[in-house]
Amino acid sequence: MVQSQGVWPIASGPNELELTVLDWFRQWLGMPNGTGGLLTSGGSTAALMAVVAARHARVADDATLLPRLTMYTSTQAHSAVVRAAWMAGISRENVRVLPVDGAWRLRADAVRNAVAADRVAGRVPFLVVASAGTTNTGAIDDLPAIADLCGRESLWLHVDAAYGAFAALTARGPELLRGIERADSVVLDPHKWLYVPFECGCLLAREPGALKSAFHIFPEYLKDVAPGDEEVNFADYGEQLTRYARALKIWLSVRTFGLAPIRAMIERGIELAEYAEVLVRRESALEVLAPARLGILCFRAHPSDVDDAATLDALNERVNARINEPGRFLISSTKVNGAFSLRVCTHNWRTSERDIDELMGLVRESF
Repeated sequence: MVQSQGVWPIASGPNELELTVLDWFRQWLGMPNGTGGLLTSGGSTAALMAVVAARHARVADDATLLPRLTMYTSTQAHSAVVRAAWMAGISRENVRVLPVDGAWRLRADAVRNAVAADRVAGRVPFLVVASAGTTNTGAIDDLPAIADLCGRESLWLHVDAAYGAFAALTARGPELLRGIERADSVVLDPHKWLYVPFECGCLLAREPGALKSAFHIFPEYLKDVAPGDEEVNFADYGEQLTRYARALKIWLSVRTFGLAPIRAMIERGIELAEYAEVLVRRESALEVLAPARLGILCFRAHPSDVDDAATLDALNERVNARINEPGRFLISSTKVNGAFSLRVCTHNWRTSERDIDELMGLVRESF
């Protein structure tokens, strides 16, 4: 496999595959013709590049604006989003982490109010990062309304869909993700829900020229590999010069298996979390904390004779440890509305209803 894929003359074949794969993703998300980008090591790197591109689009060479740049995301956003802002030089006090609604979604009115207050205070709002499939609960932010707001306020809309983007391939996905096609940039992780080996992330940009403007640099020692009119140097669109040829594993997977079985696996993962929710709701001593969304279910043990919050948290921490210790299952934990939650993510293609039945039986036996 070609290892150095940064410039066209030494990797034209793999680069052509990457262009093909990027256009598949564009079509699947319904983004317009001309959308482009590049494959990355993962969502964290792609998020950083998106923030840098948005910053450059707003500031360009006017460094006096940098201390006032302000961005907006939610309490449910992946930690990579806030880290990307810090690394891109956005002041920590200017990274707004906004509350979510009862369905764990960032809403446009929360962003609108924060933007208005910051403009009055003399700050420079420039970027909103919405989520399409949060890590905690699988929630999808109110993308259509947030896109409307960003259009009115001249804000860059970035959608972190590293987890949820490939739900677009399912029957329900396009409606769930409605509005994502209006984003200025989107992160996807094929090494999550497209089932390809990591490392493999992706950044798509509605205007790929914004990426090139932010990252392109042309030193003398690269003049021999300048791209022609129909060629692309992916090194011009991100932070890596030497890059892995990540597109081949995606192209081979889709071409070998076709989209039908991939779509079926994604749908299967969503349905298994919904099946797990049915089992939880049947048990009086179990409680759903966040309904099944995009293959994620959050729940906890809640016996009728236990109401103290700290006691419930301690009980569920013990349940989590007992489930994971033998190694048969691995469930994660998180906090939902401040409560310790057991979190099931059902996307392993080998997982079955029988596995979910066994898991829930173990949960019942663990407290």
